[in-house]
Amino acid sequence: MKHLDDEQLSLLALGEPAVSPAEADHLAFCSECSGTLSALERTVRAATVDPAEVELATPGPHNWAAIHQALGLSPGQAQDPLSRAPSLTSPTAGSPTAGSPAAGSPAAAPVISAPPTSAPVTSAPVTAPTPLRPRAAGARAGSGARRWVAMAAAAGIVVGAAAVWAGYNVLGRGPEAVPSPTPTAPQPVVIAQAPLQPLASYTANGKALVEELPDGTRQLVVQLPDSQINGFREVWVISPDLSKLVSLGVLDGEPGVFAIPEGLDLAEYPIVDVSNEPFDGNPAHSSDSIARGELATEN
Repeated sequence: MKHLDDEQLSLLALGEPAVSPAEADHLAFCSECSGTLSALERTVRAATVDPAEVELATPGPHNWAAIHQALGLSPGQAQDPLSRAPSLTSPTAGSPTAGSPAAGSPAAAPVISAPPTSAPVTSAPVTAPTPLRPRAAGARAGSGARRWVAMAAAAGIVVGAAAVWAGYNVLGRGPEAVPSPTPTAPQPVVIAQAPLQPLASYTANGKALVEELPDGTRQLVVQLPDSQINGFREVWVISPDLSKLVSLGVLDGEPGVFAIPEGLDLAEYPIVDVSNEPFDGNPAHSSDSIARGELATEN
């Protein structure tokens, strides 16, 4: 059975019976459709909650300190904007006020202050936005659901724009964004290389490089075009007198990369050899070399 379409899922999120029994069974076992419905239901709950029933917590000064540090604002903007509101508290009992004698001065007659000539400053009442209400049960018009989704999206855009406007006016224009350089990963360093010359009836030329990786390990990179052979190609490092040799692995494709054992001294095995090995199960060198070269240390 095909998945439920967006219109059906939107109507279900609004509390309307928009599916048949077969579609309801599909929804119960389809993780994709049920996941989309859960996301739409969360959106409905968030959009229809009554703001008067939501108690907003006042962020502490440490929140502004973290924002100030993350945005790299100037020291003049270090004060928490929420703490800049003027205090309307009356002076504490016993504290000196205008017209009262200072400590140690002769007592004076109490001064009766004149009533204020202007009305006290009061904040304008904030009207909570009217929450969105789901459509009545039984209404199936798909255009209504699409209008509701469009209204929710528009409300999100308005809220986001208001937040940006408020941040701009409270914080002011921050420092100009400077693009940071893209970090580059450390690259291997070539410490030795050898040209590979063809032997016997072979004609392919190649190259071998010894690279040191950032972690201190080494690898041998062999570049040699594929040859028409009956066996497989194997890479060796050999002593100058050809009496000792170590296999590094099979060359399959180009280039081939081989890890060099930690204790292997390439000064004792400076010759790189690529051999043609038959499928005979014998691990020894076949004495049929395709190409060979001697490593020279990079200056």
